[in-house]
Amino acid sequence: MEQVTVKWPEGKIAVGNETRPTLNVNEMEATGRVADLSLAKRIGLSREMRIYISLLVVIILLALVSGVLVPGTLTASHLLEIARQAVPLGITAIGHTFVILTGGIDLAVGDIITMTNIVGTDLMRGRAEAGLPVSLLLLFIGAGIGAISGAIIAYGRVQPLVTTFGMSFVVRGFYLVYSGGTPKGSVSPILRTIGAGRWGAVPISLVVFCVIVVAAIIVANRTTWGRSVFYMGNNPQAALYSGVPVGRRLVFAYSMSGLMASLAGLILSGYIRIASFEIGGADYTLNSVAAGVIGGNTFTGQGGIFGSVLGALIMTQVTSLMTSMGIGQSGKLIMNGIIIVGMVALYSSQMGLVSSRRKRAVKGDEADDGQVRSI
Repeated sequence: MEQVTVKWPEGKIAVGNETRPTLNVNEMEATGRVADLSLAKRIGLSREMRIYISLLVVIILLALVSGVLVPGTLTASHLLEIARQAVPLGITAIGHTFVILTGGIDLAVGDIITMTNIVGTDLMRGRAEAGLPVSLLLLFIGAGIGAISGAIIAYGRVQPLVTTFGMSFVVRGFYLVYSGGTPKGSVSPILRTIGAGRWGAVPISLVVFCVIVVAAIIVANRTTWGRSVFYMGNNPQAALYSGVPVGRRLVFAYSMSGLMASLAGLILSGYIRIASFEIGGADYTLNSVAAGVIGGNTFTGQGGIFGSVLGALIMTQVTSLMTSMGIGQSGKLIMNGIIIVGMVALYSSQMGLVSSRRKRAVKGDEADDGQVRSI
């Protein structure tokens, strides 16, 4: 008796006496979101969700280890302080995530943070009425710097590493000339309140950060501009051929990075209250990349905003723990490097396992196709 192939409306075919779903592998791979279909079906969780759960477990374990090694740190007040310290890095990492997902990098974010502090404190000079207009101006400048970098990369065909490295020198030279080598001024009262104030026991900057996280997740996952960033990172040519304006989306991604860096600079300025050349720099540039990588983001369009937030929190926890234990800067750098390399190796091994499983699944589907005959 001959077997009959039936195309069902819900996307299934009949193979013998059983039905199996048809899979458009090329379409799903184009989104960069599908990996191990059988594993996802069995567990019921996406790649990003499994990473988020793993990172949350790491955060809890770090808090417990800190409480054991440094008595008195496992308290609500200390944990809230750790979260507050993670806010500027988390904001910077959110912006940098948009760039990382496109396959790029922004080496100018640290200098944008410093420029925001130097220029902002000088223009505000502690005046309440100057707080809002100066802040808006600096946010516009930060986004503009990012947009210029994005335009050079998109339309000038210059590599992101070279472009943003050069832009970092331009920004640094600007604020050094602007300040005359001597930073001066102070922030307005509203920035002091946002940066260092509290609502009860909860830092105001942490509340602001939560709002930013929600807004960034909505932009990344619920808007055409945000979703196209994932497609571009996975396959820029395919994104271009499918109608995505790649140039404008790159400008958008880098402008988001500059905007978030400037916002982080404002909150940091509100916390320290004065001008300082040490407020940003390479530490925030590299740590924001590290937070994104720890959070499961790749340069091929896989990941998400929330992972970068968790990555920033983990890095802040590790730094705080080592500071409490009296470990110097060199030890912190070594530990951060070990964490970054370890997380990248873990994610890479998982992706290799997923790739091999996916190939076996495709071969299995091809074998099934050979068994299917039409009348």
